[in-house]
Amino acid sequence: MTKPAGPKAKTRDRGFSLPELLAVMAIRGIFIVFGGPTMADGFRSYKVRSAADVLSTDVRALRYAAVASRASLTMTLNNQSHATAPNQYSFTNVKGDAITRRIEDGVNLETGSAASITFSTGGATGLTATQTLVISMGINADRGDRYTISVTPSGTVSTAYSTYVP
Repeated sequence: MTKPAGPKAKTRDRGFSLPELLAVMAIRGIFIVFGGPTMADGFRSYKVRSAADVLSTDVRALRYAAVASRASLTMTLNNQSHATAPNQYSFTNVKGDAITRRIEDGVNLETGSAASITFSTGGATGLTATQTLVISMGINADRGDRYTISVTPSGTVSTAYSTYVP
C-alpha cells in the first residue's frame, strides 16, 4: 500500500484572488499618476542635455579638425526662427565630409551671438569677443533648461547650464 504524498499533494495550486489583483492594480495606478509626469520631465531634461552635448562635441571636433587639416573650418548655425532649415547646423568634418545635424524636436537652438563659428589653423576664432550658442527646451510649465556653449577667442569651448521660466 502506498502512502499519499502529503497534504500539499491534495490541494491545487491557486492563482491570485480578485482583491489581491485589484490591490496591485491600484498601487500601479498610483505609481503612474505620481511618477508619470516626473518621468516625462526627466526625459525632456535628458533630451535638451543630449542636444547640448552633441553640439558642444561637434564644436570641439571642428576646432580639432581645423588644426589637424591646417585649414580654416566653419560651422553654420540656423536658429529656431530660420525660414527654411530651423534648428540645425552644418560643418565639414576632419575627413572633409559635409555634415548637417538637425536638433531634436522640441529642443531649440536660440539666437546666440553667433550665426557661424570659424576656427583658424591654430584653433582660434580670430575674434575679440566670446561667441555663444544657446540650446533650450521647456521642461514643464514652471521650468525650462538652457545650455550656453561659449567659444572664447582662443578657441576654448565651455558649457554652462541654467534654468528659466518658460
